[in-house]
Amino acid sequence: MSARTQPLVTSALWLGIAGLLPFFFLAGAALIDPRLRLAVHMPLVAYGAVILAFVGALHWGIAMMLPNASNGQRIFLMAWSVVPALLAWAAVLLPAGSDLALLIAAFWVHFAFDYQLALQQPVPRWYLPLRIVLTLGATLSLAAALAVGTGREPASPHPFFTDTEAPSCPALRGPEVEI
Repeated sequence: MSARTQPLVTSALWLGIAGLLPFFFLAGAALIDPRLRLAVHMPLVAYGAVILAFVGALHWGIAMMLPNASNGQRIFLMAWSVVPALLAWAAVLLPAGSDLALLIAAFWVHFAFDYQLALQQPVPRWYLPLRIVLTLGATLSLAAALAVGTGREPASPHPFFTDTEAPSCPALRGPEVEI
């Protein structure tokens, strides 16, 4: 890496990490306080969808800038650049759990596509290492949210009851019926 490209690489890394902050914040909130699982779910899915569409759009830009690519290769890259946005849209429409799983899979499929692109076309040496860090950060956050069941009601609907109270607790008993 030359001294000329170092500021660009450093900026890309810090901006990429800044882009991970909503993933970390939302997944972390669900991990720390299970009562927030419903509240953070759609913002997390929506942000994941936006970022997936963004990384897909990178291929449109790459297609326009590759000096040695044929028209067929450029058209293929442009066509592929739309796929992550379509998958992101589908994820927003899916039920809780399936939405996060689709985003996780789509991020890794897109990374595999990036890897193949880097083998065939000249991309900056720092591009794939940056993509792996950012893909790991995003998908680990989405996986953590999936593991704690965001989008689903907490196990105990009341924050003060943990389902371990004695059966004599009046709040947990149903209406008494006399026969």
